[in-house]
Amino acid sequence: MRIKFLSALCLASISLIACDSSSQPTNNSLKRNLSDRERDGLVGPVKAVLTDDVIMGEQNGQQIETQQASSTSTYDESGKRTTQTPFRIALPGGYAITQHDPMFNPQARTQRTEEPISNQGGKWLKNYDDKGYVTESVRYDAGGKQAERLSVSYEFDDRGDWIKRIIRRSNQDSPQLTEVSYRRIIYFGSPTAPGDGLGEFISASANQLKSPLPSNEDNLARGQVLFNQKCAACHGENGKSQTPFAAVMPTKPEDLTGEQVRALGEGAIYSVISNGLRSSGMPAFKGRVSDEALWQISLYVRQLPGNQSVPGPANGKNIIASSSPKPAQPRRALQADRQYQIKGKVISVERESRQVTIEHEEIKGYMGAMTMPFPLNDEKALGRIKKDDRIEATLVVGVSGWRLENVVIK
Repeated sequence: MRIKFLSALCLASISLIACDSSSQPTNNSLKRNLSDRERDGLVGPVKAVLTDDVIMGEQNGQQIETQQASSTSTYDESGKRTTQTPFRIALPGGYAITQHDPMFNPQARTQRTEEPISNQGGKWLKNYDDKGYVTESVRYDAGGKQAERLSVSYEFDDRGDWIKRIIRRSNQDSPQLTEVSYRRIIYFGSPTAPGDGLGEFISASANQLKSPLPSNEDNLARGQVLFNQKCAACHGENGKSQTPFAAVMPTKPEDLTGEQVRALGEGAIYSVISNGLRSSGMPAFKGRVSDEALWQISLYVRQLPGNQSVPGPANGKNIIASSSPKPAQPRRALQADRQYQIKGKVISVERESRQVTIEHEEIKGYMGAMTMPFPLNDEKALGRIKKDDRIEATLVVGVSGWRLENVVIK
């Protein structure tokens, strides 16, 4: 099944590869012998891995990241997985959950495999390298016609784990799409880097920079979505850097609500986000996202709880009221219910939980094409709907979450 997703503010239609069970090891004895870490395609004494799946798109002639889904996994010394967070896409009203394809099969090293697609018909032809990673994948439809081609390349660290994966996808219906995955890997025994102060990385001129964007509700709401996509895996949604990945980092990420960050101006924060911090491994985002996005994140960081000395939005209230474990919602998501038209194919029906999973088309004005679950409380529609149905419905988004109404089964 192919997973597609796009936030309401994303710039282009995008897609991530969903997990294909046929690409996983089928030998039961091999499964028993491999540790969780090895089944995840990792070698060496990996303690934790942070994976970011991003989609590249064009803005003003520049290739930038237009979307991101992130996940963290941690392991004990035996290789048993102790923590795994789902791949989550931050959206203006909360989150969507998607899947990440490891594109790894330890049984298929140096092989070319033919793998049937059970629910769509057709097949995948995949080439694997000597590590068991996919390097090329071609999908054929049920009639034998080539429908899609993926070319995959990797960059590896000195331990043999990939830290960057680039997928170039092309099909007859759309131009080539580029998908990039980054992995930040922490090994057992990684040395602790010196905890240099932020001030050493910030020039006097950077500290004097002023944002060209106003600190208004729209920019703060966009900054929140970007922060949750790019920064929250390490710094947490509340900025306090208390996440599973932060807990095992050799150099702890800054508490963004702490005194040192509160003393910084928006230009200094912009500089750190742009250039990164080598001492902690924080990546540089300049060139990866637009300059406007960098400023929106910077403005939002200045509004995090604890940064009380910073003026808030026009009504004087902070955009996040507390460090709740629930997904923080911008104020625009707390207005009256909004309605959007949704069309798509039913992937699964879970009647007990009153939920249907739909591979839907772009929801204009809200999000792009993706596959995700939706609540359906209409008993009549829930009783009739079944897998593979084509449906049209109204997606209602409001304070209490979202739901499907007015379902029409085609």
